[in-house]
Amino acid sequence: MANHRQTLKALRHIALAHCRGEHPDLAALARELGSVVRLHTEAFTTLASRVRTGPGGPRIRPLRTGSAPLQLLLIAWPANHVSSLHDHGARWGLEIPLHGALEVEAWRRQSDGGEPLAHGRHWLGPGDALWFDADQSRLHRCRNLSGREAALSLHLFGGAPGAGLAYAPPPSTRQRMPPSRPAIAGPLPG
Repeated sequence: MANHRQTLKALRHIALAHCRGEHPDLAALARELGSVVRLHTEAFTTLASRVRTGPGGPRIRPLRTGSAPLQLLLIAWPANHVSSLHDHGARWGLEIPLHGALEVEAWRRQSDGGEPLAHGRHWLGPGDALWFDADQSRLHRCRNLSGREAALSLHLFGGAPGAGLAYAPPPSTRQRMPPSRPAIAGPLPG
């Protein structure tokens, strides 16, 4: 049985192997990552029990990618936490829960510049992945579906160098929680 450090290294190795070019095959990457996540649920359950989250928002731990133009983040979501509405600029991305379940709400910008419109939801459990290409401007927000436990997810972003998160103002009538600020956390617990 692998521990969480070995399993995270395996996920990082898969991500780096798939993301060598400008346009990785995100479906193949999702399948391979999902297989590892489902095979090692116990390691991620152990990790989730050790990760501390606070009421201020998710804890984000960057994972090393060497010189690859890839951002790989481990995110610990507090119980019932909802992110602010955002997109990822001109980058492609993939997110996959490792422990717990996430709801991803999709939103569409209006051509007249009005408030964004809700446009769908996805529910993801451990090993389920959702991805978007760099040419798609996808507004979304994520929510930990558990009211009691932290959720863990792995997020990969690549594409246009230097493109960061581009946060959009949340719809005033549909905001469930005030926006929070994610915190960069230190090393993973042993």
